[in-house]
Amino acid sequence: MKTLRQDDMQSLLLNVLMHDCDEMITIKSLDLRYLDCNNAFMQHIGAKSKKDIIGKPIIDVIPLSNYKIIKDKIDKILKTGQLQSYSFEIETNDSLRIVQQISTPVIKENQIKYILTISRDITQDELLKERLTAKTVQLDTLMEHLPLLVYMKDNDKNYIIGSNYAKNFVENGIDPYADNVQINMDKSLSDTTSEDDFVLNNKEKLRKEKLCIDSEGNQHWYRVLKAPILKEDNSIDGLVTIAKNIDNEKAIENQKDLFIATLVHDLKNPLLAQISGMELLAKGYFNSLTPEQKEMLETIIESANYMKEMLYTLINTYKYDNGNIILKKSKTDLEAIIKTCIREHQSLAKENRITISYTSTLQEEDKNIMLDEKQIRRVITNLLNNGINYAFKDTEFSIKTYLHDDRVIIELTNFGPPIDEETKAHLFEKYISGSNRYQKIGFGLGMYLSQKVIEAHEGDIYYTGEETTNTFVIELPRQVKSTINSIKW
Repeated sequence: MKTLRQDDMQSLLLNVLMHDCDEMITIKSLDLRYLDCNNAFMQHIGAKSKKDIIGKPIIDVIPLSNYKIIKDKIDKILKTGQLQSYSFEIETNDSLRIVQQISTPVIKENQIKYILTISRDITQDELLKERLTAKTVQLDTLMEHLPLLVYMKDNDKNYIIGSNYAKNFVENGIDPYADNVQINMDKSLSDTTSEDDFVLNNKEKLRKEKLCIDSEGNQHWYRVLKAPILKEDNSIDGLVTIAKNIDNEKAIENQKDLFIATLVHDLKNPLLAQISGMELLAKGYFNSLTPEQKEMLETIIESANYMKEMLYTLINTYKYDNGNIILKKSKTDLEAIIKTCIREHQSLAKENRITISYTSTLQEEDKNIMLDEKQIRRVITNLLNNGINYAFKDTEFSIKTYLHDDRVIIELTNFGPPIDEETKAHLFEKYISGSNRYQKIGFGLGMYLSQKVIEAHEGDIYYTGEETTNTFVIELPRQVKSTINSIKW
């Protein structure tokens, strides 16, 4: 087999490069004249054939500013014999292009014979680099101005990068957003490690509120979000942490809880006295009563006892359950609850010249469903109160119950002022009330609490209506499917 000489191999390699390479290739003499070039270079400069290029000095083809850059690099090659890498801009008819070149000497018989240059257009690369740099600056600016501690860790839970304050917080526990409180990071280490391990091992987000101790032994609350950083192949590449001190929020929440607990407690004693007095009246201890008077008094007592039970529920909630009301579900006659609520509201309806009607197509086996009587009564009472108070005088408030797709439906409809679109969109949010528009008193909690109760019963509550017809619909399942047993306010 014939062995190729080194010169032959070089020629063969050069031929392949000149014909098949997508990069721009030129061969120049030592006095910087073109000796050869490939098709990619000709297309780049707009030459139709090599005859337009070969033998020309490069200064006739490229701008003077670029010529000076190339001349300087070629001089260095001739002095050192080492390749040179450089880039420059080229203005074309429609845009500005950026070209990167690598020039290397071609040596024969220990002498530099000519210069081989490989060029490529890196305009898109540079534009992408600029965009990434701009995005990085924007992200850094955002991180520095958010009142949050944001930082990233690697798979070994080592700090990588974060906002200016984040590193100081991770290493020293100093939080400038909380009056420079210094958290004892050693006491938080075990909890923090457990959180990081959960995110890294499960590739899941973690949200929590946690209690931290500062260097003086004081407690501080933080809301923490930790999320995994995933690669394209879904492998884990670390995690990001966002933390915020919520001491002020907790203080406001405690003040609210204390206010409500105090208010409920102060209402309890006079209410018990009223119930006791009304029971004595109903039993005829002072004067005999007519049947109508006794019936009215018993209705008032029943309503007052219901209020007492609700007060006790609130007391227990704020004292023991930290905003969690435990449901007590049992087989209960839904129609009986509705009729009781209607009876309790007859006086209010009469005062407002409203007629309450109730119709039902429920079969006997559909009436008894699993529910918390006290909480469902709370919902019906709230809707009755709203329906009567906001209805036009001399109109009818209708309540209907029926079965649809194995769900018990309760529809409550009144005729009153239309609900505007903005209010509709926020009907079931906390502290949203239409009472101000109608010069009535309200805290905007009724619909919010009603939704929580119905959702805890695996049901739905929603508004449907048009013009002056306002209908609220409650859907409850005939059969309980899950074990929801509490309501988180």
